[in-house]
Amino acid sequence: MATVVKCPVCTKRLMDMLSAKEAEVRIKCPKCKKVINVTFTNNQVHGEAV
Repeated sequence: MATVVKCPVCTKRLMDMLSAKEAEVRIKCPKCKKVINVTFTNNQVHGEAV
């Protein structure tokens, strides 16, 4: 089952996470244009605007 990763500013869907042991990604939201740091740890996801 996939976990939906949303922008913490505008709640637009950014991607789906299938599984992740540990990763860090920086994404620019296509809707609000904010830069979002997305952290994956043990199949948990946390996003915060920069």
